[in-house]
Amino acid sequence: MKALKSRAAVIAGALVASTAMLVPLAAPAGAATLVDGCSFTTNPASGGSQSALRVACNFPTASKVPAKNVISDFSNAQWHNGAARAINGIAFEGAYGSSVIVSPNAHFTSADTNRQIAGTIGGSAIGAYINIKVVVDASTAVLNLPASSTGLSGKTSSDLVSVDAKLENSSIRAGIAAVTTASSSASVTGVTITKPASGNATSTKTGTAWNAGDIGKQVVSIKLTGGAGFITAVSSGVATLSTTATATASSQTITLNTLGQVISPTIGFSASDVGRSIAGTPLSSTAKIVSTGTVPSGQLAGYTYAVVSGTTVASQADLTSSPAYPNQVTIGADEVVSTTRILNDFTYDLANQRIVASAGFFRGSDIGLPISGCGVASYANGATLDDQGQNYIDAVALDGSWVHTKGGVYGNSVAVVNGATCAQAFGSYGINLTIGLPSVTSAANGDVMSTIASTLNLSPALVPGSDSCASNTYEGTTIQGQWYNPGSIGASSAFSGNANAAGSQSVSVAFSPSLSITPIKATNGSIGAIKYPTAVVSFWAFVSQRTASETVGDKTFAAGTAKISLPWVPTLLALCDGTGISSEYTFQGTSIATQSVATGTGRPSTALRGLKSGPLAGDVAYQPTTVADVSSVWTGAGKFSATGALGQGVVAKLVLQP
Repeated sequence: MKALKSRAAVIAGALVASTAMLVPLAAPAGAATLVDGCSFTTNPASGGSQSALRVACNFPTASKVPAKNVISDFSNAQWHNGAARAINGIAFEGAYGSSVIVSPNAHFTSADTNRQIAGTIGGSAIGAYINIKVVVDASTAVLNLPASSTGLSGKTSSDLVSVDAKLENSSIRAGIAAVTTASSSASVTGVTITKPASGNATSTKTGTAWNAGDIGKQVVSIKLTGGAGFITAVSSGVATLSTTATATASSQTITLNTLGQVISPTIGFSASDVGRSIAGTPLSSTAKIVSTGTVPSGQLAGYTYAVVSGTTVASQADLTSSPAYPNQVTIGADEVVSTTRILNDFTYDLANQRIVASAGFFRGSDIGLPISGCGVASYANGATLDDQGQNYIDAVALDGSWVHTKGGVYGNSVAVVNGATCAQAFGSYGINLTIGLPSVTSAANGDVMSTIASTLNLSPALVPGSDSCASNTYEGTTIQGQWYNPGSIGASSAFSGNANAAGSQSVSVAFSPSLSITPIKATNGSIGAIKYPTAVVSFWAFVSQRTASETVGDKTFAAGTAKISLPWVPTLLALCDGTGISSEYTFQGTSIATQSVATGTGRPSTALRGLKSGPLAGDVAYQPTTVADVSSVWTGAGKFSATGALGQGVVAKLVLQP
C-alpha cells in the first residue's frame, strides 16, 4: 500500500506543479456559506455560432466530492459534425478544360456529387468551394471548377500530378453565389380558382392574364389545399398550380409571391437540394430551396440556379467577373450527418459479415466511410493494400443497427495478438472500431481546447511542502486538455490499417480512486477524447453523441445531443481529509486547427462546439459519482434569444434532483 500511496503523492504533486496562484475557497466573513451545486454557461449564446461551455461546481461537502462525472451539454449545443474518407491518386486537365481526379481508393458513387473535397493537388492546397461535379466511375470524378482554377491547365495523366485529399460524407456545402432576383409580394384581385373534376387547381384572372413570366410564382389563397401553390405552367392565360383546390371560387383577392433566385458558378444546385435550407447574407433565416435548374443562355449560361422561399435581397456580387467579396451561401447548414466516432459496444455477425450495434448507431451517411479496428479486415479486398484501399462501409441497416463492410470482418475467432483473439487481448480495455476519418474542419490531435481549474486544500501527506491541513488554506490548479480524434484513442486503435496508428494515444490505464490500477474504456460513440496530461499520469474526458433519447432526472435529451464523460478525476487524491473542492471545466468552441481552416474549405457551418440555430431553450444535466460510488443528478435549463444578445452568455443554474 505504501508504494501505491507514494505513486498517488507523485500524481497529486504533478497536478499542482503548474499552480500560478492561490485561490481561497472559504467564503469571506459575512458572506453566504458555500453550498454544493453547479452552474453551466455557454458563451457566446447566439444560435448558429461557435460557443464555449463552462461547467462550474462547488462541492464543499467532503462526502460529495466527485471521483467521476458525466456532463450533459446544453441540448441545443452541436459539437463538430461530419466525417471524411481519403482520396489519393492523380489529377489532370480533362475534356473542355475540366479538372479530373483519378483515385483507386475513392470508390466514388453518384451520392458523392456535390460533396466538398479538400487537401492538395500537386502539393498545393485545393482551392475554396471545390466539390465533385460529376462522378464518371468508381475511381474517376470531375471537379466543379476548371483546370485553370485548380492548377491543372495543360497537365495530362502522364504528368502524375498527385492528389492527397479528403472527401466529405455529405453534400452540405458552401459556394459563391448572387441573388439575381429579389423576392416580392403583391395583392392581386379578380382571380378565379377552379377545382377541376380531378387533378390540380387552375386559375385565371381579369385584366392582364397569367403568362409565362408568372411560372414559378406562388399563389396564396384559402381556396388552395395547404393555403398556397406554385404556378407550374401557363397556357392561353390559364395557370396550372402545384396543388389542388378546396373549391371553385371567383373574384378572389390572392397574394402573389415572386420568389428569389440564386445563381452560382460553384455550388451545382440540383434536384436533390429541393427542400433544403439555404443561408447567406442576402437570404432570410427561413429560406428554403423550392426548385433548381441551369441558366440556359446569356453571360451566366451553364451556371446553376435555385428558386428560394423567404425574403431575399438582390446582391451586388458580379458573377460575370471575379468579385473581391462575393456572397457566400451555404446549403444544408442545419443538417446533421455521421461524425467520425468510436464503436466499442458491438458484436460481429460473421455469418452475414456484419458489425451489429444498438439501433440508431449507424446512419446512411456512414456509407463509404472507412472502418478499422481489431476484427475488421484491413483493406477493401480483405487481404492486402491494392487498388481498393482501406476497408469501408458499403451497407447500413434501415434502423441503423448494423453495417456491412466491403472487405469483410473476421471477428473474435482468429488469434491476432500474441496468440489471443481481439476480445482476449483487450478484455475490459475495450476493442475500439473507428468509423470515418476526421474531416478537414476537425480539431487536430493535440489541440488545446479545454481547461480544468480547481481550488482545494492540499494534503501535506500527499504533497510534501504543503502547509498543514489545519491551517485551512486553499491552493489552485489549472490543467490544460488536448483534443484527440477517434482512430488515435485506445488500446486497439492501431489495428486494421488505421491511418493514425503511429500517433495513437492509450486511454486504457489509470489509477482509480481506490488506488488500484483500472482500465478505462472509451465511451461508446465518442467523437473525440480530451487528454489532461500531467507529469505522471493522464486522465481523460470523452465527448459522445447520444444515438437514442435519454432521460436524466427531470430532463430528456434527444438523440444527437452531446455528453462529456470523465471516468476518473484524480484531483480527489490530493485533498485534506474532510475538505471539499471547487472545479471549473471549460470546453472551447474552437481550436487552433479549426479556426485556421480557410474560408470555403471543407464542410461549412460546423464548429468544435457551437449552438444550433432556432431553439430558444437548452436543458443541461450533471451526474457526479463519489469515491463511495454514490451518484447524484443535477439538472437545469437556459433560455436563449432568437437574435442573440450582448453579454456573458446564457447561464443554467442546476438543481439537485430527488
